[in-house]
Amino acid sequence: MALEERGSQGFIWQCIRHYTMAAVKPIISAILGILLIAALFGYTVEYDKAGIPQPDAGITGVTKESFSDVPASGAIVDIDVVITWSSDQVWIGIISVEEYDRIGKAPGNDEANIVTTDPTEIEYIVGGPSISGQEFEWQPDGEPFHIVLGSVEDDGGGGGGGGDDPWPFDGEVSQQSFTGEFDIFVNADVSGGWAVILILLIAELGALYTTTLDMR
Repeated sequence: MALEERGSQGFIWQCIRHYTMAAVKPIISAILGILLIAALFGYTVEYDKAGIPQPDAGITGVTKESFSDVPASGAIVDIDVVITWSSDQVWIGIISVEEYDRIGKAPGNDEANIVTTDPTEIEYIVGGPSISGQEFEWQPDGEPFHIVLGSVEDDGGGGGGGGDDPWPFDGEVSQQSFTGEFDIFVNADVSGGWAVILILLIAELGALYTTTLDMR
């Protein structure tokens, strides 16, 4: 009698587990489906910076501090960045920390140094004086970087980028070195990387398969 009761209780618990898993599997499948859609379509991050000083002809500047908080675009997360700006009289470029250490620099202000190396001789990750238009696309690699900013017009040979005296003003940065202001707009599309999408897709197919088997 005791064996029959134990067997009956075991059968009941098996039924409970079976129906519980049968009810949970569609929920898991739905959650995985939502995560897969989110990974595929991602989301957009927008950042605007207004009132940036526009350099005069022949002036090129580079940020003193490197930017290191941008994650890499790859297997885990896919990041596509589009940088645009409002003035057609300036260009923007991104360089590595190693290139920043290599180029010549003169004192600027609290946030930037004046570049004494010819801008055309600098190796850019993306952007630079050779780009056309007022935007470029970039996929960050997770490495620290510096931002370079320069004028589309040269200074007629009197200074900036390559001469013996690349900084045409003595002492500290002069207000004459800026001809106005412009705005920068950063648009980043963030989605799941190929590895994340592949894992979620396999998990979703497995959940759908097991759910289908339970319905038979």
